[in-house]
This record gives sequence, structure tokens and C-alpha cells, in this order.
Amino acid sequence: MNMHIDELKEHFHAVTDKRQSAKVTYCLFEVLFGSLCAIIGGAKGWFDIREYVLGHHDWFKRNDMLINGILADDTIARIISKIEPFHECFIN
Repeated sequence: MNMHIDELKEHFHAVTDKRQSAKVTYCLFEVLFGSLCAIIGGAKGWFDIREYVLGHHDWFKRNDMLINGILADDTIARIISKIEPFHECFIN
């Protein structure tokens, strides 16, 4: 399974993380991946994304993601809102 995640990660390498590195607790890819999974799973907002990740946290941990815990919904919103458009990742 990790091979597919690694391939997806390559598509998102162009997305720049503009957060201050000293304050980063959650890997940008993990936030993006968790959000993407949640949206595919029917999430309609930040709270739904958090609930999805919470409900699947064991799977994420088994795949070495989100090992620092679950993000608050406002943290997800803040991280995602700082990302410049990344539609090219999906096109690729």
C-alpha cells in the first residue's frame, strides 16, 4: 500500500509548504492526503475532514502518517488555506 502513497506523494512535491518550519507539527502531505481521502469519502467541510481522519486514524498510523495525533478542524483549515492552487497535482 505504501508504494501507492509514495507515488501520490510525488505528484504533490510541487506544493510548497509556507509554514514556519519550527512550528510545523503535521507533515503537509499528510494533511493533504487525509483531506483528500475525507473529501472522496463525502466530507463537506473542515469538521467532516477531522472526523474522517479521526475515524481512520489507526489506518493512517499503520501507514506512518499523522503519528502526532489528529489535527483540529481549524488547524486543517489554516494549513489548507495557505496553499497556493495545486490543481496541477491532480492533472498529473
